[in-house]
Amino acid sequence: MKDDGIVYGINRLEPYGTNSTMFTQCCGCAICDDQMYCPGCGSTVIGYNSESNYDRRRRRWNDATSHWSNK
Repeated sequence: MKDDGIVYGINRLEPYGTNSTMFTQCCGCAICDDQMYCPGCGSTVIGYNSESNYDRRRRRWNDATSHWSNK
């Protein structure tokens, strides 16, 4: 674990894409729901403190899709 005091987000997902794989903003590594820290560099990633993998997935999904229109 790399403790620099920063909690990194997830790269944006495109609204019409077909891939829902999450990638970290710190180094662009793919990250799974059960990983609290970036598998590439060990940085803290949003959702690290979630109570379950489901909650972690929801927080990361919300971060990655926050730019989508609510139409």
